[in-house]
Amino acid sequence: MTLELSVTYNKYARMNMKQIIIKITQWITLILIWLIISPLFVYLAKRWNLIGKKIRILLLLISPLMLIVYFILFLLGLQGYDDYQRKYKFANNETVERITGVAFPELDIVEYKKDNRGFLGDYNDKLTLEMEDELSESTYHYLDSIIKSGNTKWFKHGDEYSYSIMWGNGLPAPKGESEEDDGMFSLSIKKGSKIINLSHGSW
Repeated sequence: MTLELSVTYNKYARMNMKQIIIKITQWITLILIWLIISPLFVYLAKRWNLIGKKIRILLLLISPLMLIVYFILFLLGLQGYDDYQRKYKFANNETVERITGVAFPELDIVEYKKDNRGFLGDYNDKLTLEMEDELSESTYHYLDSIIKSGNTKWFKHGDEYSYSIMWGNGLPAPKGESEEDDGMFSLSIKKGSKIINLSHGSW
């Protein structure tokens, strides 16, 4: 009887040891997979019945892979916001009027050409805008008068009127802009045309 009990005990001891080794192996495997392939970690943790559902989801959300995904999405969000700002920041009549001091009708974007940023972050985007209506004769008379006075950023070459300004690095910024941006803005329009060629960027 004693011999039978001893044999049975040894048998169960070996079985328990085998189960312990399996569990340890499963846990080590889970930890490694959590570090590398977190979705597979969730599947195996459920299949091996090692971790509850809430803890599995929590560990998935804070896994290294998911943190990388969050970081990539954050960068894409920043890039999307930057692209939106660059395309639309100066593409409205209120902003153009604020910078140039001349009232413009509503503007629509006809074409946008995004420039690649340089090593120091400089770029020069180009926009083709169309006005809802042509500028009035009184507006052109006003432009002629301020150009003649010489106290303006407006210029005239034949029938083409242009405006150009740079700010930052000691140069004053136009109203509503920051000198820290080191920005530049220019536009040109031919008399009688609804099309404005505008460029803006950073230098």
